[in-house]
Amino acid sequence: MTDRPVREETATLDGRPTAVDAEAGIGPHSATDDARYSVIGRLGKGGMGEVMLVRDKRIGREVALKRIRRARPSERMLARFLREASVQGRLEHPAIVPLYDLDHDASGEPFFTMKKLTGATLAKLLSRRGDYTLQRLLRAFADVCLAVELAHTRGIIHRDLKPDNIVLGDFGEVYVLDWGVAKIVGESDSDLGESESFDDVGNPTVPGTALGTPGYMAPEQVHSAADVDARADVYALGCILFEIVAHEQRHPRPAKAALASALDDTDVKPSDRSPDRTIPPELDELCVQAMAADRERRIATARELGERVQRYLDGDRDLATRRQLALAHLEAAQIAFASVGDDPQRLSVAMRQAASALALDPTLTGAAELVGRLMLEPPRTTPREVDDEILEEDVQTMRSHARVGVWLYVGFLAFTPLLWWIAPARSPYVLALSAMVACNFGLCLWGARSRPLGKEWLLAVSNTILLAIVAHMFTPFLIAPGMAAMSVLVVVLTPTRSRVTSAIGMCVLGCIAVLVPWVLERLGVLGVTTAIDAHGISLAAPALAGDEANTLVVGVLYVVGMIVGAAVLAAVMRTREHAARRRLHLQAWQLRQLVPR
Repeated sequence: MTDRPVREETATLDGRPTAVDAEAGIGPHSATDDARYSVIGRLGKGGMGEVMLVRDKRIGREVALKRIRRARPSERMLARFLREASVQGRLEHPAIVPLYDLDHDASGEPFFTMKKLTGATLAKLLSRRGDYTLQRLLRAFADVCLAVELAHTRGIIHRDLKPDNIVLGDFGEVYVLDWGVAKIVGESDSDLGESESFDDVGNPTVPGTALGTPGYMAPEQVHSAADVDARADVYALGCILFEIVAHEQRHPRPAKAALASALDDTDVKPSDRSPDRTIPPELDELCVQAMAADRERRIATARELGERVQRYLDGDRDLATRRQLALAHLEAAQIAFASVGDDPQRLSVAMRQAASALALDPTLTGAAELVGRLMLEPPRTTPREVDDEILEEDVQTMRSHARVGVWLYVGFLAFTPLLWWIAPARSPYVLALSAMVACNFGLCLWGARSRPLGKEWLLAVSNTILLAIVAHMFTPFLIAPGMAAMSVLVVVLTPTRSRVTSAIGMCVLGCIAVLVPWVLERLGVLGVTTAIDAHGISLAAPALAGDEANTLVVGVLYVVGMIVGAAVLAAVMRTREHAARRRLHLQAWQLRQLVPR
């Protein structure tokens, strides 16, 4: 609402204009004391009453005027209306809207005037977030607690405290609205039956607010206990504080679910509901104590609740409470750690609880040691998340090895012209070897660009065929054993998942690649390439044409290539292994810093 004169439209508390109803003009029923008040517009209306913006001609100011909306109100309506004015008039506090006047209009109906408010309801501010800081909202909350405490000292219980009934003014003011369903200690509530509450700025409350609003009602209100006392308001204040710090309501929105939730004797902390938010432990525990289902365990007065919030704002941290909470977290961590067993999730609970204990009290004996043990001692069962991370890292390593294999087979392909040079004319062996090298090159290229997990055996089998061809081309005991050993070493050091590429599987394949051609030679299936007599071992390689100079040149190049290739592979693996060990040692050193020496 703005302070400028309003004619065709006025504004609600959140600053948005609302059209003036035609009934807002002075008419037979709406006429007030024409010598004093002139109607400007309607601020709001409900089933029983309405709040008008009027000008007080005697003083020359705009005020809010509340009156019964119905032309012929019942005796119960009249009694309740006058009761609300009486309650509000008894409470003189900066956070309670002051009552200016109580009178009757020309038709004899009662009305009362009060201060016109500017600002926004707490409910609006909480829905927008960011307009006010947490400290500003907590200061306003502390002021509300003191206003409610004043009412309690006067024997008045609000019974409908909620963010919609709290207004933060444009200039730092705070107001508690809607005392229409307040309980007056020692007086009957019979005039509140089957009626609708209507706040000080015209916002109708939820039907049934003679008992309160679901979501903010104490359990004893839900049970309609006749002895509802000031602690019911403390419960509602606890719900409001919960909403301020957690950014969500303590109880669910549907009325039925909210009532059932209020009867559930379960403590819920704001930090449990919003684990991603940093919530001070003092406020966390304060919400629990203010919303205890058993009112005997609840904070006794609104003043105590407000003062504890104010102490937090003043920077007076409750060290005793922090230490008590830290001990509770440490105990929970120790219990969880002792029962970890084969359940990694218990380890997560222990880690979080120990970290909370350490954050609350860095000097707490045992907390740092437990954190260190939790981080340095691995669980007996590997968590699923760790298995997934290891698997993904293995896939990346396989791709990296496949990329190395691509370059190795490129070198092999570049070497094949030399094999054609020393081979007999029209030799089928070099052609078969070249085809298998090209096949292996394609498989490595595929493994480097895709996810080869579980299909590594394709390259192992293809490589076995290639080695078998080499074994027969240059005799089983000349070149093939060295190539087979190098191939087995590379594949076994690659983190594969196939049984074929395991250490045992690769040993079997390597032996098959070298010895099967020799066995076939012994059986007469293939031509004999190795013979032993009194003069020694005679090797007759079918892939060699017999030119000594050419063969020696190629042999020297082969030896150099094998040695250089082995050195390159070993250097790559050593570099990766060294980097992995360095990371592990750095992480271990960082973790050891958590443990005091």
